[in-house]
Amino acid sequence: MTMKIQPEFSRPVPVEEIGKGMKRRIEATAEELRALEGRMKLPAIRALSAELSLSPAGKGGYRVSGEMRATVDQECVRTLEVFTSELAAPVDRLFVPADSRLARALEQGPVMELAEEADEAPDIIEDDTIDLGELVAETLALSLDPWPRKPGTDFVDYSTEEGGKAPAREPEKPNPFAVLSRLRKD
Repeated sequence: MTMKIQPEFSRPVPVEEIGKGMKRRIEATAEELRALEGRMKLPAIRALSAELSLSPAGKGGYRVSGEMRATVDQECVRTLEVFTSELAAPVDRLFVPADSRLARALEQGPVMELAEEADEAPDIIEDDTIDLGELVAETLALSLDPWPRKPGTDFVDYSTEEGGKAPAREPEKPNPFAVLSRLRKD
């Protein structure tokens, strides 16, 4: 028996409800935001929402597309200060049934050919539902800068003199052998 892990932000949609297509707006609750903060190791996630469209794609497959929006607090890698970022990222994912030819190929291993227009391997529909919340949480995780920098923090040059100005460079002196090298070419 396999144990299924319940995601922190779950909005399952049964595929039978999708029909010819549907739109959904989802938003994380305060409790879900706190749980996602721990998962993503962020000081805070202030808001997470998405506007999504679900539509049939291929034989039993479904495409989920739209946009994820989030407000997160991150720690600057330069100053270690916490700052707030507004994120927006496109969502575009293909889901295929577990019994489809493509799903069976995915289970056999990483070597497979995808259509040229496919950006990544599709997800497999489990229990005849598509979890929009987990999809949005994954999109958020992939949208985070792994090296966040607070806006306005520039690279600090520690080789500068006191007073914050770099030492003036002396103009380059002409190379005394430059004349000899030109004579040698002639």
